[in-house]
Amino acid sequence: MSWIFDHLQILILILVGIGSIVKKINEAKAAAKQPPRPVDLPEPMFEADEESSTLDWPEEPPTPAPMPGAMIEAQLEAAQALKHQQDLASRMQQLWETKASTTGDAAATRARVASKGTPKAHAPPIPSLRDRLKSPAEIRRAIVMREILGPPVSLR
Repeated sequence: MSWIFDHLQILILILVGIGSIVKKINEAKAAAKQPPRPVDLPEPMFEADEESSTLDWPEEPPTPAPMPGAMIEAQLEAAQALKHQQDLASRMQQLWETKASTTGDAAATRARVASKGTPKAHAPPIPSLRDRLKSPAEIRRAIVMREILGPPVSLR
């Protein structure tokens, strides 16, 4: 009971929130039960004759008939869109066929390359170990490779 008195402000806020929600729900139900309000027509800009006490307002303005030129343009646009879609579909089909023929393992790729008749690139001859050790650049390279691939200095 003491908690209620200690947190009285919070309880009041919660009750006000619940009350506003209930009020909105009741208003929505009442609005749904009421018939729709008639639309107010604008007042005429001129005064009516004494003979005719009522004015005849058309319910809906007549819609203009579509112009033949507009219909032809719409048909041309639709035909162009259809042709564009067909072009895209044929291009997509070509891409799928290309993907199906190019995916595969390395042996299939080598077979395709060989069937095309492209010459293989010849690798330069590998120099002998004696020739490689005569070059100072190769000796430097060997020392760097030993430092990289060998055991760390702290473990030597």
